[in-house]
Amino acid sequence: MSQKVDVSIAFYGKPYQAIVTIKTLMQYSGQHIDKIYLSRERLQPHDDYVGIFKIIDYFRNDPSVKLVVQYPHYFLGLGVRDHERAKVDTRFRQSIMYQYPLEVSDKKYLVVMHNDMLFYGDMIGDMLKEFEKGPKNLTGVGSIGQCWSCPAGPDWGNKCNSKMFEQYVPTTEEAIALAEAHATPRRDIQLKVIRNGRTHILPECRLNEYCAMIDLEKYRKETLPNGDIGCYGGGWNGVDTATVWSHDMFKRGYTFRHLTLEDYTRHAAFDTTGSGTKANSSSETYWNAERNAEKYINEKFGQIQFSSAVTISYYYDLFKRKSWLGLIHTYGFAKKLIGKS
Repeated sequence: MSQKVDVSIAFYGKPYQAIVTIKTLMQYSGQHIDKIYLSRERLQPHDDYVGIFKIIDYFRNDPSVKLVVQYPHYFLGLGVRDHERAKVDTRFRQSIMYQYPLEVSDKKYLVVMHNDMLFYGDMIGDMLKEFEKGPKNLTGVGSIGQCWSCPAGPDWGNKCNSKMFEQYVPTTEEAIALAEAHATPRRDIQLKVIRNGRTHILPECRLNEYCAMIDLEKYRKETLPNGDIGCYGGGWNGVDTATVWSHDMFKRGYTFRHLTLEDYTRHAAFDTTGSGTKANSSSETYWNAERNAEKYINEKFGQIQFSSAVTISYYYDLFKRKSWLGLIHTYGFAKKLIGKS
């Protein structure tokens, strides 16, 4: 019998793309999955606050999908830096992307992923096989590195790639010279990270959160709040999510194994830009991608029919959000009045 894992999906808008993510994931890897944790960020892009209720409603009568919805207390985004607060403040720490299920799941492995994936292969099954093969210090399996932006990558210095990140070990001086020689998209922050002491694995090297499986026992031993390494979903003054966590875990003697993401899934399949990030700031890109995903669902899985619960839940949520904002503004105004008097 296959070992069951839990899945963590960071939900920042894109409900129709999230439905495609879950539907195609279950289609190819459902036999390995128990619970799917959906962490709905406190702020949602382009005022798409109804999205989470569409997902809940869509899967309400599907016994194969066990959704656990988390509502983080804070919206922290990508730039988490406050290590000391994350150590002691549970609500703050569990508002970091993916951290809540990384702490509470009762499985051996947790799979973290984006909510805009289109699966066409059993990636989770092959991740489990990689863990079975070992080695014992294997902590994560998934796509390794962001080689497109790394000065050592095939498109730049051509000294390293996702499968040989352990073997290419430059000195700090060599890494600085390499970064200075190539106009990569994030050269300035790469140089800052290297000069602050994180040379190998290189600053762009990480266990990518598009779809990655993590050994929870090893994670919890070394990572906040039990250990001292910053949480996987934080930035910690690195170049991107999980780059500092990946570096620090590697320096502790843990390792990762690469699986080519595109062999199993496509990221931002319905976004014409192909990146998924422009949709956060471009309303046109966001809604076009959502329409494309909705069309895909209707054609592949049948016409979507939401119940009245979606509208009711949305207006109840809207009332709570507006009431909370009203209290905040009233408190701020009262403080100003007291200060003036």
